[in-house]
Amino acid sequence: MRRIIGLATATMIGSLMTAGLAMAQSAPCETKLPIDIPSDCDAIEIIKPIEKLENFRSLTTSIDGPVLKPQLIFRSDQLDNLTEADQEKLSALGIETIIDLRAPDELDKHPNKHISSVDFNINLPIGSDPADIAKIMPLDVASQIRPLWFSGKFEEIDQLLKDHDVDIYHTRIDRYKDFARKFTPQISRFMHVLLEEQNYPLMFHCAGGKDRTGYVAAVLMLSLGFSEEDVMRDYLTTNLYTFDELSELVANGPHSLRPAFGAHKEQITAALAAMKEDYGSFENYRRAALHISDEELARIKKNLLVDPS
Repeated sequence: MRRIIGLATATMIGSLMTAGLAMAQSAPCETKLPIDIPSDCDAIEIIKPIEKLENFRSLTTSIDGPVLKPQLIFRSDQLDNLTEADQEKLSALGIETIIDLRAPDELDKHPNKHISSVDFNINLPIGSDPADIAKIMPLDVASQIRPLWFSGKFEEIDQLLKDHDVDIYHTRIDRYKDFARKFTPQISRFMHVLLEEQNYPLMFHCAGGKDRTGYVAAVLMLSLGFSEEDVMRDYLTTNLYTFDELSELVANGPHSLRPAFGAHKEQITAALAAMKEDYGSFENYRRAALHISDEELARIKKNLLVDPS
């Protein structure tokens, strides 16, 4: 049953999100590690109201860009490990629609937990998990990495990948270009779901809420009139939400695997560049590839922006 969120429910939603303030972490804006940090880092408050979701959040927007209506659209990592309390909190947010960007095998291995408020579950697979090393190198090479990793033999991992000409940096760049070129039907469907007011509040996610989710968030933000700087800021905010794990991997893990850890400026930049190379501009991509007309875009803006003009 579709829900109309009234004043009392809206108040509860606000309380749930602000309750996370007690868990807000200091943004790691002064790190010396080679991790990309978003612009205006100190102004980004890291709030985690859902215990088992590391990267659940609203879009991170700038003070001089468009203004989103609150609590209507969320980005996240996968929902397979939620506690009952987590499920209740997400249901209290009134989430109507969940768009899962993972591949079918990922859904089978890590099925999302049920959220009672959700009426509409959509699977729009944008390829396999980009962080799955078995998908970005020969299986015999991938099988050797795990024991080396747990033995702390990181230099041997670096040499192994070098010997087999495994270049994760460029593999990841190519994967991001694929987001813009090979999955336009899925991105188009995502944008068309945003046309219908009854589909909100809406959550979209992949496995870690970083790569596939990051690209979809970029398309949405550019459609709404945010700048590429705003897009980059939102994309790199993942590195703040996952900083503890990311810093451990970067500080102590093998150099050759670093491009697979965290959000990297050059990766999302490559996706946006591929889009422009193929279509000339984002607006051309939106109209020709995603089949979202100016009139339809106006409807999406009306649904999501405080001032859609």
